[in-house]
Amino acid sequence: MATSARASATTPAPAGDPLLTLASQTPWVTPDQPWFNIAVGVGSAAGPAAGLHVNLTFYGRMNSGSQLQQAINGSPSGGTLLHENDVPVTSGSEGMTASTCVTVLPDDTVTPPTAGPGACAAGGSTLVLGCTPLTGRCGDVYAVSVALESPGSTSPLARFTTFLTYQEPTAVGKGGPLSVGVVVPVGANGVTTLAAALSDHGDVATTLAVRPAAVDPTAQAQSRESLRALGQLAALDATEVLGASYVPVNVAALAGAGISGEIGAQVSRGNELLRTAGLRPSGGTWVDTTSSFAQGDATDLATGLQEAGASQLVLSDNDLASGGESNYTFAQPFTLDLGHGTAVTAVAADSTLSSRFTADPANPVLGAEQLLAGLSFVHFEDPYLPEARGVVINPAPGWQPSGPFMETLLGGLSGNPALRPVTLSQLFATVPLGGNHEPDTRQLQSGPAGHGISHISADRIALARQQLSSFAKAVTGEPPPELTTLSDLLLTTEAKGLSPSDRTASLDGYERAFAAETGKISLATGETVTFTAQRASIPITVLSAASYPLRVVVTLASDKFIFPDGNTRPLLLDRPTTSVRVTAQARTSGDRLPIEITLHTPNGQLLLAHSVLTVQSTAISFVGVALTILAGAVLLAWWARTWRRSRRRRLQAH
Repeated sequence: MATSARASATTPAPAGDPLLTLASQTPWVTPDQPWFNIAVGVGSAAGPAAGLHVNLTFYGRMNSGSQLQQAINGSPSGGTLLHENDVPVTSGSEGMTASTCVTVLPDDTVTPPTAGPGACAAGGSTLVLGCTPLTGRCGDVYAVSVALESPGSTSPLARFTTFLTYQEPTAVGKGGPLSVGVVVPVGANGVTTLAAALSDHGDVATTLAVRPAAVDPTAQAQSRESLRALGQLAALDATEVLGASYVPVNVAALAGAGISGEIGAQVSRGNELLRTAGLRPSGGTWVDTTSSFAQGDATDLATGLQEAGASQLVLSDNDLASGGESNYTFAQPFTLDLGHGTAVTAVAADSTLSSRFTADPANPVLGAEQLLAGLSFVHFEDPYLPEARGVVINPAPGWQPSGPFMETLLGGLSGNPALRPVTLSQLFATVPLGGNHEPDTRQLQSGPAGHGISHISADRIALARQQLSSFAKAVTGEPPPELTTLSDLLLTTEAKGLSPSDRTASLDGYERAFAAETGKISLATGETVTFTAQRASIPITVLSAASYPLRVVVTLASDKFIFPDGNTRPLLLDRPTTSVRVTAQARTSGDRLPIEITLHTPNGQLLLAHSVLTVQSTAISFVGVALTILAGAVLLAWWARTWRRSRRRRLQAH
């Protein structure tokens, strides 16, 4: 049901704000409630109220998307239906405002109701649309140009275009109203604002894309307001929470870099944090409208989506090859062909409509009304199509939630006869693939694969994951928070949008943190020991400054020694100092015989510590002594035989 201009959005523009802002307006009008109320705020820089007035110009229906966009950009076209001039600007405790009310009739034969919510005062202006009632020609979107002017000025001080939406009971056909999937990003900033707006309009179905790091209680202190806001979001019955990666990632880039296993780690950690915050993440739908996908990414995208457990995809309409057989806005799900017999059910987020989230942050109510007008226009392209249609809107990165914007958008969707807010799951379930004779299969735009992660960075990430996993497996008992922090830090290095230098710096930071943690384990073995016997025990001492127990393996290696009882010893480090003795037998004597000592995790994939022990062996080897005596005896026999022969020759000579 149409209502009067929303009181929740009527705060006028304070000093320092734009000269002219939309404060509120009637979201749509109907034959039963044909009154269009509009209020604007005027900035103090415009001058005193006594010298200001507002003019409104009402134009005919929008006939094309380009005409709608032209009007949004400030240049409406088409026939003029009404001039509402010299609306006075008044000054009050909340600043300067101007407001008016116009009665909207399909033609001049219709008599409006005499009373109702938001009814115009007697003597107000009447806008005649010039169409025949109940024929399907009246319901549509009409541009309204609003200009702030002062006496003697040759041009307006400020101007914007909003829209009037007229709806008739017959303006919804067999296909029903347009399904609207609103994806709402939830980050560290603005969660309180979003929770308040969504709670105020609990009947409006939305899909929340909550960033897990933003609700991680270990990463940042949660204020009472934030905790309360999370509780409000968790209590919303009409809202779907998307499963999410720990940080936003490009699954095709991770798969293309050969580290697709990281996708599962991202999603597992992200969903864990969402559940810890009291939210209930759903699976199956992956939303990425900021990465750029092309044909060269198709195989990697298929692999990445499989690793993420996603069977449905929402991507930007800019990533698709041209498609659609009609002049209407493409508003159907489709099968995205990813080649080699793989495909995924997909919906393209409308980038033009989504741009209204961030188009005019200083005039949020206007941005929301322009978005609602764009959505209504899609419905009124042909409200009598036989099958349901649906669109997805998703703010661009960096969007800062605005209370007036969200209150206006959600209020305009609540109870709207032409627009039906749905979750993404509901949209995929209720809007048919290839409906209304649109193509049921589409392809990505042509182009090579993107290279979001270099091979060098990918190799570093893979090695880091292998080493961290090896270290984590060595820990006994519950995983300590230090390892969780390290894992989160590694996941952060995989975020999409990082420049090569930023990713390198992020990996450097992770490796320093990992080295600091593993550096808590060290060898305290002395540099030199002395053997006074052929066989002796070598003392090995391992120091641990870690707050958790872990298992390690000590290994000794040398070509100068043998180890009768084996050269490895498993150890449980559950105290600051752990010692063990390893029996070694010298193969020879000497004063600098090396023994290499290493400390590994049990699976051998991570070297924790390394040392070289120098051994001085003064022990006598019985084998060596025997060989020495034997050699001496042989030498003595040779010398004796030689002496006798020499003496015999001398005697014979005489």
